[in-house]
Formats: sequence, C-alpha cells, structure tokens
Amino acid sequence: MRITTAYQYERSVQTLQTVLGKLTQLQDQLSTLKQIQKPSDAPLDSALVMNWKAYNAQVERWQNNIKEVENRYSYAEQNLTHIKDLMLNVRDLVIRGGGSDALGPEEKMAVSRQLIQQADEMLSSLNAKYAGRFVLANAQVTKPEDPAWKPFKVLIQDSGGNFTFVDTIAQAEDMVQKDPGSKWMVVFEPKTFDELNDPSRRAVSVEIGNNSTIPQVLAVEDYFKFSGTVDVNGASYHRMDMFDKLFTFSETLRNGGSLASPDNTGKTALDYTDEILDGLTDSIASIGARVQRLGSLDDFYKNVSTNVEALRSSYEDADLARTYVEYTKFHTSYQSLLKVIASITPMSLVDYL
Repeated sequence: MRITTAYQYERSVQTLQTVLGKLTQLQDQLSTLKQIQKPSDAPLDSALVMNWKAYNAQVERWQNNIKEVENRYSYAEQNLTHIKDLMLNVRDLVIRGGGSDALGPEEKMAVSRQLIQQADEMLSSLNAKYAGRFVLANAQVTKPEDPAWKPFKVLIQDSGGNFTFVDTIAQAEDMVQKDPGSKWMVVFEPKTFDELNDPSRRAVSVEIGNNSTIPQVLAVEDYFKFSGTVDVNGASYHRMDMFDKLFTFSETLRNGGSLASPDNTGKTALDYTDEILDGLTDSIASIGARVQRLGSLDDFYKNVSTNVEALRSSYEDADLARTYVEYTKFHTSYQSLLKVIASITPMSLVDYL
C-alpha cells in the first residue's frame, strides 16, 4: 500500500496540532502552577478540589473560634490565679495578724485595711475584660448600653435598710465605719435574673466542630459561690459569698474581735479562707482542663488541615519540575515535527508553477 505525501503531511499536521495544544496547556501550568485551569479540564477533580477547599475553610473557621475561646479562657484562668494569690495573702493576714489575740486595736485595724486592699484587687480582677468583653459574665452582659456598667458591684446597706452603690470596697468600708449598723457586699448582676436558670441563655456559643459548640464566656455561677440574693429598685443581684466572708473578717477586726475564734458553726476565719482557696483551686483546674482540651483539638485540626491541603494540592497544583520536564519533551517533539513537515513539503518554485 502506497502512503502518499499528502497523507503524511496531513497526519504530521494533526500530530503537530496535538503537540501544540499540549505545549499550550503545559505553558499555562508553568505560569499559574495549577494543573486545572478551568472545571472543564477535569470535572471530577475540580469537584473534589472545591469540596476540599470548602472543608478547609470550615476547619479554619473552627480553629479561629478555638483560638479565640482558648485565649479568653486562658485570660480567665490568669485572673482566677491572681485572685487565688490575693486570697493566699488574706490567709497570711488571718494567720499572722488577725488570728492573734495579742494584737491591739490599732494593729487589728491595720490588718483590716490590708484585707480591704486585697478585696479591692479581687474585685478589679472579677471585672476584667478581654477583647471588650467581661471575662467572667454571662453573654447578655458583655455589651451593655452603659459603658461604665460592670457585672460585679459594691453595694452598701445602711442601718435603715437603704441600698447605695459605690465604686470601691475601700470607699464602702469608710462609709460603714461611719454607720455602725451598715454593711457592704459585692454583688453580681445578670442582665435578667432567670439567666442563671436558663442554660440556653447563659452564654453565646461558637462552633468548634460538626454539631459541637462551646460558650465564649464563662458562667460566673460555675466558678463562684453565691450566698443569696438582694433586690434593689426592682432588680435582683447575687451576693458573692467570698466577699461576704471578707466583710465579716474586716468587721470582726474593726470591732476588736479575734479571727481565731470560731463562729456558731464551729468554723474560724482560717477554715473559711481555706474553703475559698479550695474552690478557687478547683475552678482554675477546671478552666485549665478546658484550655488543654481546646489545645488538643486545635492540634488535631492542624493535622486534618495539612492532610486535606496535601490532597487538594496533589489534584490542583502543578509539580514545577515534572511539568518543566514534560514541557521540554513536547517542545522537542514540536521542533522535530516541524522538521518532518518541512522535509515532506520541500519549498520549491516548481510546486507553484
């Protein structure tokens, strides 16, 4: 069978077009470093790549939420640790000063003033903020309309039963000394009183996984003991048991009493102080465990994200070295085909006569 020059030429041109198309594709891959330029290049692979990108974006959102909550919890842990350190100072004052019957009135007043200083620092830690939100508060009270509003307040009840809010415990202590029948307390104000009984309103939660959420703000009642409630102007407030004990310590010293003497329950100031410290230790450990679990979850998502990204890259990204070798190979073929076509159809004026 005779193969004509026209047939050879036609086949060579077809092959040349195929090689030229491949060269164009490889040039695009080298310039963009992407194997898939458009979905029609590889529909199934494109669908997989889109799914992996969407999943990685979701994982990244979960990681951002985890990091935000982890930082907030860590800051809360630091504040509780600071409060515990202040309570240890109170314990030293109870042991070294307030517990001694040998102290005179002036020494006892000095110890009382030091207790008040520690209490004021504790109050500041309770009202601390992180990224514009109170660290220890329900979600509904993190963005109040009043910029000066705080969840933990100092309240004075005078001898006539009237209530007054003041800024600091030291200020409250001075007022109480002028009115022997009065007392101060630290109260917590949820936006509405039923928040503590409604788990769905205790905190705004963020997503950290499929059907998995975690509250952004720690609930106060989970970490501090309330000693009761008090109603002021139609609003209900929770009394902080820890500060009630500190008021009792201060009042006892102010009146010349001894913190070593047991009360009607048989407990001394040191007993109550140790109970408060035990509660703070448990709270710190609980928050620390949460932070550790969040860190482990973040590490897990990092591994997942790395694996998914590797899969996406294997389907979408071009291997530069391999693509360049392929490009060189097809470019050589392209040059060879040009020579073949030139030999099949030699340029001669006779062909045009």
